[in-house]
Amino acid sequence: MNEASLVVLVEDNPADVFLVEEALRLHGLALRLVVLDDGEKAIQWIAENDAPQGTPRPAAMILDLNLPKRTGAEVLGKLRDSQALRDTPVIIFTSSSSYRDRALSDSYPHTRYVCKSADYDEFMEIGGVLKNVLAGGHRERDA
Repeated sequence: MNEASLVVLVEDNPADVFLVEEALRLHGLALRLVVLDDGEKAIQWIAENDAPQGTPRPAAMILDLNLPKRTGAEVLGKLRDSQALRDTPVIIFTSSSSYRDRALSDSYPHTRYVCKSADYDEFMEIGGVLKNVLAGGHRERDA
């Protein structure tokens, strides 16, 4: 499997998972999507994939902050502490628009912040953001 084909989505809301999958299709992104539905599973996945070589590296991670068991902030911290995965681009995709949560994005490299929208067309833009990240534009910040 090539590196660019794997994206990890950490999201506990099945409706949001469905919409993210729809957004990827809408933007023509044919990716292997690994869905983890809580923060503990995400941290376990990071630990299991923190090998120097031989394990497929994700091209990106889409991370909700409000997760059961462990927070998205904890997941991001573990990812950035990982030897093998620390440079993985992350899109924090959350309904929170708090300054503190936005500052979390700014405190880590290769991290973008995108607020989930209740508007379908705006929600679908996560596919465009991911497409941009995969093309190397992973430091900008989105409202």
